[in-house]
Amino acid sequence: MTKAALAFLSDGFKEAPFWRDELPDVPIPAVDLPDKVETLVIGAGFTGLVTALTMARAGREVLVVDAGEPGHGCSTRNGGQVSPEMRPTSEGLGRKLGPEAAQRILGTGAAAHKFLRGFVATEKIDCDYKVCGHFIGAHSPGRLKDLEAFGAEQRLFGSQAVIVPRSEQGAFVESDDFHGGLALPDWSSIHPGRYHRALLRLALAAGARILPSHRVEKIDDLGDHARVTVAGRMIQAQAVVVGTDRYADGALPWLRRRIVSVASYVLTTEPMDPALVARLYPGARMVYDTRKNVSYHRPTPDGQRILFGTVVPLQEAHALESLPMARANMLRVFPDLVDVKISHAWYGMVGATFDHLPHIGSHGRIHYATGYNGTGIAMSTYLGTMLGRKLMRAPDAVTGLDGRSFPTMPFYTGNAWFRTPLLYLHQLQDAMR
Repeated sequence: MTKAALAFLSDGFKEAPFWRDELPDVPIPAVDLPDKVETLVIGAGFTGLVTALTMARAGREVLVVDAGEPGHGCSTRNGGQVSPEMRPTSEGLGRKLGPEAAQRILGTGAAAHKFLRGFVATEKIDCDYKVCGHFIGAHSPGRLKDLEAFGAEQRLFGSQAVIVPRSEQGAFVESDDFHGGLALPDWSSIHPGRYHRALLRLALAAGARILPSHRVEKIDDLGDHARVTVAGRMIQAQAVVVGTDRYADGALPWLRRRIVSVASYVLTTEPMDPALVARLYPGARMVYDTRKNVSYHRPTPDGQRILFGTVVPLQEAHALESLPMARANMLRVFPDLVDVKISHAWYGMVGATFDHLPHIGSHGRIHYATGYNGTGIAMSTYLGTMLGRKLMRAPDAVTGLDGRSFPTMPFYTGNAWFRTPLLYLHQLQDAMR
């Protein structure tokens, strides 16, 4: 890609998450690989750390290993939107499973949202958690009716939800890109980097051991225990917890067959006049659209930049080539930002599932909470906690997702070769709806 094609980059442009500029340093004590461990947790993101924290506080021996630095995956690559949203609709799930099961499953989203709010308050976590409200803008007039149905469903689970006509949407976002929308005033936002670092500190303080830059190469379930090969060394574990979401790799073939990776590309602008940011985002709300290739955006917590995430075709080895398309999506919403330069750009791989639901459960000695389908901040905290409690056989560790089969597709091995063609199909469908 030529320099001219990237003339909109700021002088100090970083191809890295904006959140990491503000991450406090958390010293991690040196750890030697043991021969045996009670619980081995794979992944030092939200799910793994919360599970480790829950078990370590109860006196369990926990070792967390990560192939990279803690939080290198989507825990510090997301947009910081916090919601109770679950992807399937109540109507669709009801036809498939019956109304009672549908209510129980979808109610898990509301439970997770409430749990995270209480967790942040109880632990006194400084992570810019704010009940800012969200606005979902209809990208075409016909989608407003769909939002009416979604709003009615959210009200069933305790969320406030108000349809906003186009003439009044300026009170939520200053853009002509939408045809009205749905306001969800009790949904939230967070600084995911600061939240992750708080979880890291809490897990260490509780006694969990954390070992970065050690890849799990193989897991053998031997019935009465698991044998895990980590960086060439075999470790015996009574339980293995997987908290990697889409970042599960070849060491976890059973799980990898059930997760589809979806790339989300994110950028932030250089610092702007805070008055302009406040005008574009009254109330500092989170904003989405109704496209299949969704875009989501917000002001950064300091009120000086815009963070804009979107689903665009992406090749991981050439991720920067997706930036012009992502920026074009931003300018579709805010055309007046054409002269504003981009300071950061990055991507994260979202774990999607074939039934569009998160999953918590066990496969032999391997236990997992995964498949958050793009709404994982609250859900990973909730399911990670519940997974830890389940492993300790707590009688009240029950979720609406328990006992669900975890579907895959014939011949699918984890290589989402169909991702790019599907995105182009979604672009066509978005244009027609």
